[in-house]
Amino acid sequence: MRPVVLDTSVVVAGLIARRGAASALVEAFFADRLHLAYTPAILGEYAEVLARPEFAGVIEPNDRIGIILKLRASGLLVEPAAVPIAAWPDVDDLPFVSAALAVESKTIITLNPRDLAPTADFGVRVLSPSEGRREFL
Repeated sequence: MRPVVLDTSVVVAGLIARRGAASALVEAFFADRLHLAYTPAILGEYAEVLARPEFAGVIEPNDRIGIILKLRASGLLVEPAAVPIAAWPDVDDLPFVSAALAVESKTIITLNPRDLAPTADFGVRVLSPSEGRREFL
């Protein structure tokens, strides 16, 4: 099973919707059918975003804690790779690029592909949750 990188947008959508491709990816991760790569920065972003007040009523506390614990227990902690200089639309996404560059699949699954447009120049594939589900599940 090749590890992939899940953008925070997919994790949030998967925990909120409970149906659809993002949810299928999150469920597959919990069921050990999807292997995720992460860096300390990604782990920190997941924790920070999931703890935001706007998600308090829509994401169960057990799910917030569970995704972090599961990632630490069975995710692939990678050494962040150097990110090439480019016109990155959102520098907050660079930890995801760094992790993707460090794994064989070189794949990020996201709901925000425009923020990762320069990755194609560096061999990183950006997939939607539907594309990721088709390829990795």
